[in-house]
Amino acid sequence: MESAFTATQRTLRGRLAVAAVAGSLLAGCALLFPPRYEYTTRLVPGSSLGSGYAAAADGVLSWEAEGLRIDVEYMTDQELNRLFPLESAQGRHSSNPYTYGDFVDPAVGYVRNRFTVFRVTVSNQGHAKVELPPLRALLTTDRKGEVLEPYGIRAGSARLNFESYYRTRRGPSGNEYYRFNMRMGLVRTNNYLRDEKVFKGEEYGGFIVFEPLDDEVERATLHVRDFVLRFNAFDKPLQTMDLAFEFDRRRQLDVYEGDDYLQAAREATRARLSAPSEVSGAVTGDITRDVTAIDAFAKSRLSDVNRCFEMEFLAGRASEGEAAVRLTILPSGLVEDVRLLSSSVVSTGVEECLQGLLRQWRFRVSTGAAPVGADSLAVPRAAPSARVTATCFFEFIDMRPE
Repeated sequence: MESAFTATQRTLRGRLAVAAVAGSLLAGCALLFPPRYEYTTRLVPGSSLGSGYAAAADGVLSWEAEGLRIDVEYMTDQELNRLFPLESAQGRHSSNPYTYGDFVDPAVGYVRNRFTVFRVTVSNQGHAKVELPPLRALLTTDRKGEVLEPYGIRAGSARLNFESYYRTRRGPSGNEYYRFNMRMGLVRTNNYLRDEKVFKGEEYGGFIVFEPLDDEVERATLHVRDFVLRFNAFDKPLQTMDLAFEFDRRRQLDVYEGDDYLQAAREATRARLSAPSEVSGAVTGDITRDVTAIDAFAKSRLSDVNRCFEMEFLAGRASEGEAAVRLTILPSGLVEDVRLLSSSVVSTGVEECLQGLLRQWRFRVSTGAAPVGADSLAVPRAAPSARVTATCFFEFIDMRPE
């Protein structure tokens, strides 16, 4: 017996076939604005949660005990596209590494899912240090025997990896190489990295990515395996644990007539970088602390920055404007001493939210400068940068039509 969603898909395919025939026979205003379909799949916390687990209203599923909290959030394609708006708005040539951007597959009439993406965040307040090995995670579904493995970043890091995935899809042109490098840069910045120890008082997070779910899947469980709670004197795991985060799947296929889709998809406000960041204190050649790396990280967090502004702006408590924020980045990647240097948004709520948000940022660990002429990804680097000061310049814009 077919599900309601499968029946909807079958109906959609029928509509597309009819539209194709009608398009060759008719002309008129209706064909200027054909129906647009938007497919949304979500994984929401399961209805029965075990001891230590809690579900928040925003869909984050958490486990907490003894000063340790692990948050797991399923990322929809729409949320991932908002994280990387410029990379997601180029149709077939969109360079968002996690989605197909805004490319509508003509075979189905909507944008397909490229991957299944979770944002996992570890907050450690009670242990000397802990470690989550992202490539030990697994995703199981209610399809009998189905087990999905996570994607690594570099070729050889895991059976499935982004470098091999996009290399096989890369064409020979210079633009294809540019898009490949853009995608890999975003993956290195946003994925949950290996060997990241979270010390007491720290927080760290990133994406763990799997293959897209089959249409038949109704439930999925993210298994966090071999999470290290204690290390021995030789820095080897002494105590580990396994956790399971259970989700129910919700799918929705929305049909927009005329230009309703444009109205539904339109942003209310947008945050962007108004100028390159000003960086001081970095070791020459430290690619983890140059302005390009810092701005790439900041751009990947602009949707969070925009949320600080949007609610206050729509409530009439903020105005369009700019804000300059200075932060100090430690060699570990943690941020301290966040200060607002200037602001024209006329809102203490936005300014306090912005400073609180940037205090939670965690950059990659500083690896210092590579020896001259060496492959920076293949050899040890020189001493890492000490504290680096960066000033980020944000601009907040009203995107609503006048």
